[in-house]
Amino acid sequence: MTQVDPLLQSFCGIAGLTALGWWLSRRWVWGQKLGVTMLVLLLGVAVRNGLGWQPDARISSWVSGPLTSLAIAELLLAIRLKTLLQRARPLLLLFGVAVLATVVGVLVGAVALAQPLGDQRSELMGLYAATFSGGSLNLVSVGRILSPPDALLALATAADQIVFTLWFALSVGLGRRDRLRRSVCRPPPLVFSPSGSQDQPAGWGWPAALLWGLAAVGLSDQLSKGLAGIGFAVPSILVLTTVAVVLAQAPGLESRQFCSGCGQWLIQPFFVVVGLGTPLAGVLTEGVWILVYAALVVGMHGVVVLLLRWRCRLPLAELLVASQAAIGGPSTALALATAIQRDDLAVAGVALGLLGYALGTYMGVAMAALSG
Repeated sequence: MTQVDPLLQSFCGIAGLTALGWWLSRRWVWGQKLGVTMLVLLLGVAVRNGLGWQPDARISSWVSGPLTSLAIAELLLAIRLKTLLQRARPLLLLFGVAVLATVVGVLVGAVALAQPLGDQRSELMGLYAATFSGGSLNLVSVGRILSPPDALLALATAADQIVFTLWFALSVGLGRRDRLRRSVCRPPPLVFSPSGSQDQPAGWGWPAALLWGLAAVGLSDQLSKGLAGIGFAVPSILVLTTVAVVLAQAPGLESRQFCSGCGQWLIQPFFVVVGLGTPLAGVLTEGVWILVYAALVVGMHGVVVLLLRWRCRLPLAELLVASQAAIGGPSTALALATAIQRDDLAVAGVALGLLGYALGTYMGVAMAALSG
């Protein structure tokens, strides 16, 4: 029983915060403006730092791993590739600008904070050049290569989590505000249900969507194992993305019409866990200069993104998704696209995040070597 209780408590806590976020997003005026993703993220941060509660690591790993993989599969299964190339080409350039903004922030911050950062500056430059060019996976990879002290790596990871949370929340708010402004200025066209949707009872829509998602996850898992068995290891999210996108082009579109809604439900616990993993007190006392450095890097990144929006009149949603692909990686780029109701940018965001996975580790090592 002692082994079950922490797991059950953690599961119920995460599920309860997710449900509360959904309820507030429907019933509260400000909740409707913030959106469910930002609400569950902020609720997680409040509970972690106000009550000091953290879920069991096994439940957190399950949410961040298998459950989030299923959510990603569901979201991708709702996407058609007809306009992918048209969307990806402009985003590629924007992603390049976003990564360049990260590099500028890393260099300027390192120069400005050279004295307070001291001997750990080169390691932090490598860690943040990597993680803000494709997500936290790069921070882990570069951390293994540079082998910084455990305390430094923990503080750098916590600061990364804090500034990422703030930038993601701000991006959701800006994106939703821009979406609302556009919908007011230009009413959307009428949307008609697919002709085949009447052939399938609505009650079967959610189970069918769940089956599609489970099939995508199962096939991708078997394919990953098969590739690893022949010595060709591929990141699991790359395999999952490929399998889900291929399945999304298969016949039976009407059986996948609930996949997007199912994915949006399943992705929210991931952001609860992100919020619950964002400690403010420890970083503000022991690693305040590390937090300042991380905030400076992401702050300069954000300034460049917003200047491009207002000076060059570039589309805000595309800029934000490209930015999130760099700062948070493919999962958060996809989540941002769905949170601001731009599902058409989801596949391109995931693709750019995967590109960041490929390049970020090299960038981090090169930056650390340059500063050393």
